[in-house]
Amino acid sequence: MSFFDKLSNSVSDTAKSLGKKSTDLMEVSKLKASIRKREEDIINLFEEMGQYVYGRLKRLNYISREELEGMLTKIERLEEEIKNLEKLILDIKRIKYCEHCEIEVEDDVRYCPLCGRSINK
Repeated sequence: MSFFDKLSNSVSDTAKSLGKKSTDLMEVSKLKASIRKREEDIINLFEEMGQYVYGRLKRLNYISREELEGMLTKIERLEEEIKNLEKLILDIKRIKYCEHCEIEVEDDVRYCPLCGRSINK
């Protein structure tokens, strides 16, 4: 193989690698934006819940969990979606983590240092 063939292959491989990294970076940015949107939705639900509770207590009315169940369920769903999006980001970045403890671990680690479970990756 000639020098120019090797150079051409090297340039081609580098371009493919950069293209993949660029795509991954854009995907991570989209996922982070999606996480921020869900975090804003959670803050808005907290504010709505706080205003409702304040209004009820101001009028000396009691509040039951059932009255707030819809908002609580939405918040829990959004928190779960955020957790899943964060896992996707770790997968895209090829970062190993313990799914049980939800901590990042080093590449060469086969078992979680906290819980001892096997790291799948």
